[in-house]
Amino acid sequence: MRKSAWRYFDWKLLLIALALTVIGVAMIYSATRGSEDLADVWRKQAIYATVGLALMFLTSLINYRLLESLQWPLYILTLAMLGLTLLFGKSEIGHVRRFIFIGGLSIQPAFPALLMLGISQASLLSRNAPNPPGVQEFVLSLLTTGVAAFLVYKQPNLSTATLYGAVWAALVFTSGMKLGYLGGVGLGGTLVIPLLLPHLPDYMQNRVYNFMDPRRDPWAQFNLDQALISIGSGKLWGKGFASGTQSQLHFLRVRHTDFIFSVICEELGFVGAVLILGLFGLLLWRLLRIAANAGDATGQLIVVGVITYIFYQLIVNLGMNLSLLPVAGLPLPFISSGGSGLVIAYIGLGLVQSVAMRQKPLEF
Repeated sequence: MRKSAWRYFDWKLLLIALALTVIGVAMIYSATRGSEDLADVWRKQAIYATVGLALMFLTSLINYRLLESLQWPLYILTLAMLGLTLLFGKSEIGHVRRFIFIGGLSIQPAFPALLMLGISQASLLSRNAPNPPGVQEFVLSLLTTGVAAFLVYKQPNLSTATLYGAVWAALVFTSGMKLGYLGGVGLGGTLVIPLLLPHLPDYMQNRVYNFMDPRRDPWAQFNLDQALISIGSGKLWGKGFASGTQSQLHFLRVRHTDFIFSVICEELGFVGAVLILGLFGLLLWRLLRIAANAGDATGQLIVVGVITYIFYQLIVNLGMNLSLLPVAGLPLPFISSGGSGLVIAYIGLGLVQSVAMRQKPLEF
């Protein structure tokens, strides 16, 4: 790679992601203070961030165009990872099979599998570029993504399966496919949901029913009430770092993962929440600029996939914290505790940088 290509490396994008990560590590430390079993979580998050950062730089060195020829090997590897998770996956929660443990390290394969699937789909949907994909590419893309999403659903992990669907829909839309095809799939999915609901695991059904009727299960509603109390009690400036009552007194459960945004609002207030949302807004702006200036359709679709990976999780996590959406296990990107999601987010940014370094420079 030419040395001059580093001139096009988007350092602003990296600094924004690092700012979110540093805030995340700090808030994880605050949220886990006084919990002996969680004492090392913030340190592990810092280590994951360091690993992710190193992998981001390594990934940016790879010419993303070389990945086009790996479309089917990447897809086969995607299915292999998800299949192994169903066979050997474990979790601390019931019979859920989402993690593979290697020594003392836990990996959630659904996240790296989605990254590989996204690259595979970007290559498939850009096959006819600059013309939009044909019916054959659309059907093949739908079927291959559907199989992968179904394997994730069987873990069971419905929220991440919907993330697969969101990434696929964004790629199909960006590729120029006629909206009628995408609309047909959306309509079909909407009609299937009522039929699928009775067959979901009990805890998934309860999340949906409790969202529709908060009074149905007071104990299940308790944590959502604590999240709203945390958000509202922070007011403008917050109660101060590591000084929140709902988080520090452990009224708020899973506060370092799913509900860390509530901790941010309680301790840093409305100002802190606006800061976080502002950083995500800047991140989105930089990513959209790179997508718009991509040198080819494949590069553009790869960037769009990364954008969707980050911002679908953001919207779902915020909606859950604000009781606007049912509880789902999707993290707040770069901030929530979780090694697999964080490392893959940085590798995704590495792919984005690979696209940026092989296009015309951006002006900001």
